Amino acid sequence: STREQKELGRKAAIKHGLPEILSELPSGIHSYERRFIIQRVVGYKTVYESINTYKIVLKDKKLLEKKCRELRIIPVFKGDYISLDNFPRRNIIKEEIIGEVFGKGMKSFEKKSYFDILEYIKLPISDDYAGLSHLNR
Repeated sequence: STREQKELGRKAAIKHGLPEILSELPSGIHSYERRFIIQRVVGYKTVYESINTYKIVLKDKKLLEKKCRELRIIPVFKGDYISLDNFPRRNIIKEEIIGEVFGKGMKSFEKKSYFDILEYIKLPISDDYAGLSHLNR
């Protein structure tokens, strides 16, 4: 991608209210982040959590990708690349447990789920999405 495509992609993303790219954010802030309070019950051979945070954030990521397709821009996510020593690396959505409390047989904890966007790239008019199958996930 060219510098011009990146600049056009960035401008389109800002204009339409999409999450900011990682390089424009202060240290420790993510492009997209959600926090959840989760109750976990541990029983005989089972662990039940009240919310599947990964699925919720994955759904939000897919909505972002759909919006980007409509705008003809490609979001480049941190962790969404292939290198020779890491084939393929797909840990785009990350989760962290921030704090936890245990009481009455139930564990409650706060969890942060997030992903980062490295760049938005504007597609030229002549290109189509035939070769971009990774956007349809």
